[in-house]
Amino acid sequence: MNRKQRNMLGVGIVVILILFLGVQSFSNALSFYYEVDEFVQKADTLDGKIVNVNGTILKGSTVWVPEKALLTFKLADKNSSITVVSNQGMPGNYKEGIPAVVTGIFINGTFEATQVVTKCPSKYGGDLDHGDHNET
Repeated sequence: MNRKQRNMLGVGIVVILILFLGVQSFSNALSFYYEVDEFVQKADTLDGKIVNVNGTILKGSTVWVPEKALLTFKLADKNSSITVVSNQGMPGNYKEGIPAVVTGIFINGTFEATQVVTKCPSKYGGDLDHGDHNET
C-alpha cells in the first residue's frame, strides 16, 4: 500500500468516526418524552433508566424545602400522576398548574429529577389556574 492509499484510508476512517459520533449526538438530542399516563403504564420497564416525562404540575402538591433546595411535587396528565423529587432547586418560573418536563430516573415509585423545565406560563393564556406553591 503506497502513501496515497494509506492517507485515503486514514481520511476514510476519520470520516466514518465523525459520521458515527454525529449520528449518536443527534439521536441523543432527540430525547423522547413520555406523557405521565404513558410513563406510568411503562414504569416497570423504565425503572432505573433516564427518561423525560411531560405533564402539568398539580395544584396543591408542591413541597419546597429551601434549606436543602429540595422540591417535591406531583406531575400529572388527565389520567395519572407521579411524585417528582428534585434537589436542583426551584426553577425561576415555577408555578402550580403549568406544564413542565422532568428528566431523571424512576426509582422505587418516585421520579428523581435531575432537571425540571417549566414552560412559560404567559404562553398559556389567563385561563390557567396557576395556584401558589406551599412552603414548608
